[in-house]
Amino acid sequence: MSMPSRHSHRTQAGFTLLEVLLAVAVLGMLITCVYSTWSAALNSWRRGSDVSEAFQRERIVMDALMDLTQSAIFFTPSAALYAFVATKNPGLGDSISFVTASDAFLPPSETVSAGMRRVIISLEQDQYRRTYLALVNEPALRPNDDKSLEPLQAHVISMDVSGFYVRYRDPRDGSWSDKWEEDSLPPSAVEYTVVFGERGGRFPPVVVTRAVDIPVAAFVAAGGISGQTSAENTTNEVQRRSVDLTGGGASTTQ
Repeated sequence: MSMPSRHSHRTQAGFTLLEVLLAVAVLGMLITCVYSTWSAALNSWRRGSDVSEAFQRERIVMDALMDLTQSAIFFTPSAALYAFVATKNPGLGDSISFVTASDAFLPPSETVSAGMRRVIISLEQDQYRRTYLALVNEPALRPNDDKSLEPLQAHVISMDVSGFYVRYRDPRDGSWSDKWEEDSLPPSAVEYTVVFGERGGRFPPVVVTRAVDIPVAAFVAAGGISGQTSAENTTNEVQRRSVDLTGGGASTTQ
């Protein structure tokens, strides 16, 4: 019986260099596949979380704009103090100002304005030229042209806004316009278009448009589009009935 050679014993007792290299290569491919799958799942979760958080922020901003607008106040006898003011800011979009009873985005330091305040909503830039949606609170009964009082601090509504545009619906014919120059009546609705997200950012901007009806406009319209107060309407009605009772044609004195 022949004895096995020393070379044959070494071959059966260990791995060759080629086998080791193949094992390392297979292990590397397995690790790469596992990491790729884990990384894709993590990125998907992060993306979903970012989208969910962004949607939540967008909802909060739009709901606050709706609350502020639906709570708008307007008194015809002092229309100039309660007028809706629309402004175009070159390069920054639109600005809207009105008197509201809402306490949305009212900081604790300005609780003195609770109940009725004039708000100014606009797109602003910080010192780093980053745009943000801002809100300024002013005394409700301050005339629009009164510059004796300095405006209060601008508060950040959202740092994730890169565009802000406003349209107004005329209560007389229902037409929409991006301008509002009427002091004697409020618009029947306001349409906000807000661009969320930074242009050229990781995610494409999201444009949200919402039209908000203004309940006080219906009361003003019910009292006369020309701005008559209910007291004036009552006086006119009494005068009309007096004319009817006297046979018509009779004049009344005040």
